[in-house]
Amino acid sequence: MSATSASLALGAQSHPGGVLATTRFNPGLQGMRGVAILLVLLNHAAVPGFGGGYVGVDVFFVISGYLIGGLLLRELETKSGLDLWAFYARRVRRLLPAAALVLAVTVVGIRLLYAPQEQDELLSSARAAALYAGNLWFASRPTDYFGGHTEANPALHLWSLAVEEQFYLFWPLLMLLAVRLFRGTPRAVTGGLLLVLGGLSFAACVVVSLINFKYTFFLTPFRIWEFAVGMAISVWPGLAARWSGRAVAAMGWVAVGTLCAVSLLFDGRMRFPGFWAAFPVAAAALLLVVVQHGRQSMVGRLLQSSGIRQLGDCSYSVYLWHWPVLIGAAVIVPEPAAWMTVCLLALSVGLGWLSYRFVEQPFMHALFPALSARQVVLAGLGLCVAVAAGAQFTRKFIHVGPEQERFERAARWDLTEATGCLTLADAVDQPACEYGADQPTATVVLFGDSHASQWFVPLQQLALKHQLRLVVLTKSACPSVDVPVAVYTTLGDYRECTLWRERMLQRIEAMRPAVVVMASSSGYSIEPGRWQAGLDRTVTRLQRAGVQVGYLKDIPFPGFNVPGCHARAAWRSWSIGGACTYRADDEEARIAPLATAEEAVLMRRGATFINLSRAICNEPVCRTARDGLVMFKDRNHLTEEFALSLAPDLEKPLLQLLKQSAATRQASPS
Repeated sequence: MSATSASLALGAQSHPGGVLATTRFNPGLQGMRGVAILLVLLNHAAVPGFGGGYVGVDVFFVISGYLIGGLLLRELETKSGLDLWAFYARRVRRLLPAAALVLAVTVVGIRLLYAPQEQDELLSSARAAALYAGNLWFASRPTDYFGGHTEANPALHLWSLAVEEQFYLFWPLLMLLAVRLFRGTPRAVTGGLLLVLGGLSFAACVVVSLINFKYTFFLTPFRIWEFAVGMAISVWPGLAARWSGRAVAAMGWVAVGTLCAVSLLFDGRMRFPGFWAAFPVAAAALLLVVVQHGRQSMVGRLLQSSGIRQLGDCSYSVYLWHWPVLIGAAVIVPEPAAWMTVCLLALSVGLGWLSYRFVEQPFMHALFPALSARQVVLAGLGLCVAVAAGAQFTRKFIHVGPEQERFERAARWDLTEATGCLTLADAVDQPACEYGADQPTATVVLFGDSHASQWFVPLQQLALKHQLRLVVLTKSACPSVDVPVAVYTTLGDYRECTLWRERMLQRIEAMRPAVVVMASSSGYSIEPGRWQAGLDRTVTRLQRAGVQVGYLKDIPFPGFNVPGCHARAAWRSWSIGGACTYRADDEEARIAPLATAEEAVLMRRGATFINLSRAICNEPVCRTARDGLVMFKDRNHLTEEFALSLAPDLEKPLLQLLKQSAATRQASPS
């Protein structure tokens, strides 16, 4: 998010000598801010067509680099140095009061809306955000920026403020040091510094995104190049001045087209930022050229129009408020209707305008004029520490009673996790995971990902009841279906899964169990035809080994943190009807294409399709708690207690598979 003020939005022109000249306020820059915040708002509100609107933050980074880089360069050129205390004081006045207010309100909201077991982690993130270290906090956690609102952290959006302030903490010092160490004008030295640091940052961003894109998303070194692009426009303004008016106008439309395409085509499944961020960053750079030299072009006039410019004026405060508003509403109503989304966006803009008018502007221009720059900075640091201390102090009043402990237990797989049989992402082999009777009459294998692992507890009980041996072969995010899948941290080929699956199939072939029960998540976003072909390969291979195959249809996904939802409702002692439910038709429509493909290949191969959907929900609106049991441990896995209650429903198809296996082996004694 751009952290520069309207009063600093100075235009830039080049005179014949190439020196950047300060001119009057440029409304086009505010229009750019308005475009950027609009993209972010519509993306975070999940408005169709704006799946890539999160790139508005990248546009803000470019604008910030352009303005702040230009200001610092002008000061170096005119004063042969930088007044660092004055620089940091301006940023404190501009940024801190509004951010501190929003964070204080967020801390109160966490205490009111979230269950006690959730509050500790959320308050910890607020503390980090108050110290402008939120990006480091989120990078150290299994954060999914592109996950649903019901599980999002209300302080998540403040990662971008942390990135920006960390960058400006060291950038002016680097500029001063470079000018002192190297010969040349401040402009030439700054340009060289931008090329070196920006180039290294971009290269690192592209490479590390292939390894773990979460780090490149949140950490400052991988975002430096975005600020550098904006600074480059202010350092070399003469380059753009050479283009004709038609060329500049064309650049504007190219930029608009690029941002539209990015908004439509980008989504959370990309290794962003990586190379992909070059598109919105380049578009922002072209818009800056239009702002400088194409004010009379169509795009230039659109950027100066009053509506988008006024939104840009309060864009910083709107950015601060919109996320807590959306996330706070999602805690109460996980899937708001369209009219409610419109109201939430209007509320965000309204709060942003009020914050801009009565917090940003007074602190920036009028309040405490007698304070020196050093005193302002020290007061700002004190405010940061005070807000962080408040969040920390609030954590001491968290009390988890017996009722809340029940929801905490529901969110764990104590028995399953104690076995160590659900291997993690980097594993390519499996420990010996055998359970059931000491002298078994037959062997049953449970094979698949975590959606297979959720059936471990009922199958273990059935194994003991019927004198069976249960062998568990499960790996996180790795389906038993023979298809390549992507790993979340890189979105690249999950090679460990392919290796693990092959080794497990070889182990099953050597073991020759009576029955293999397969299960896999339906959330891999794989086309049904490819999934069907992969399932066909796996089933055929197992049957050639003399194994009876049963395949469990995947469970419905409520799509929200179920124990958290019930814990919040109990904590608040009130809940809007339907807040912890989901619609059966919606889930059936999602699962149906894959399930139809699965059932077709299983029927063709004579395998068994096990469908327990009606045992989980047989009503139009599905509950997520039944007879005192929380049914789901998160947004798409059953709790151990509820899965165990389904053992009778699983028993009949299991015994039928065992009967078929016994008959087949009697007919073929070899």
